Order: sequence, then C-alpha cells, then structure tokens
Amino acid sequence: MVAANGGNEMSEQRKHKIANPERHFKNPQDVVQDNTLSHEDKSRVLSTWEQNERQLLTASNEGMPGKEEGQQKKESNRLGDVGRAKDKIGEKPGYRLSH
Repeated sequence: MVAANGGNEMSEQRKHKIANPERHFKNPQDVVQDNTLSHEDKSRVLSTWEQNERQLLTASNEGMPGKEEGQQKKESNRLGDVGRAKDKIGEKPGYRLSH
C-alpha cells in the first residue's frame, strides 16, 4: 500500500511539474536533465513553459504588466531557452530558432 501511495505522489509531482514548470525548474535545460521524467513528460513540460512564455510576451506587447520575474532582464530570453531545450529532446519548438 505504501508503494501505491508513493506512485500516486510521484504522479502528482509530475502533474505539478507539467502544469507549473517555472516553479520546479530553474531553467528549461533542467527539464532536459531531469531523469525522473519520461520523454513525453519532458515534451509536455517544455510545451507548457513555451505557452506560458508566449503569453507573457503577448501581454507585454499589449502593455500589460507581467509577473515580476518575467520582467527581469536575465529572464527575458526564456522562449529561446525553451526552444533549445525542446530541440535537445528531439522536439520542434512552436517557432523558428535563431542561434
């Protein structure tokens, strides 16, 4: 019974990583290196992160204030980081990468 609970907790942890990647990973490269996630999970995490970054860019372009960390200069290139991480796992980003 303990193993089943452990499995459920891990499943919950994966769900949280997929839904809120910025809370669980310092940067998209950390997703690539997370050995607890399957390839499919990594793809989902990075796709969620990509969508979140696109929404922040759209809001910013429309003059809406973003979340505090999204406004810091060092984090302004997360969309490119996500694209490079997706490329490393063999997935295509939803945009064209510029190296």
